[in-house]
Amino acid sequence: MRKKDSLIKAFKEEIKRADPMTFPLCVDSFTNLWQYEFGALDGLPPEVEKLIAYRITELDLMDEY
Repeated sequence: MRKKDSLIKAFKEEIKRADPMTFPLCVDSFTNLWQYEFGALDGLPPEVEKLIAYRITELDLMDEY
């Protein structure tokens, strides 16, 4: 499995368990790791952005973001 695929898979599992308090930490951790590994967020797959947006809505965090 490629490194990008592995990171995305781990992030998907982590974000599923996130609650409103841990969600921002999960996203920050993932984006920091992605930037460290690949240099920028430019190559972030659209599926990750959609997952983050979906969880923001699902956790009712729209006012905070």
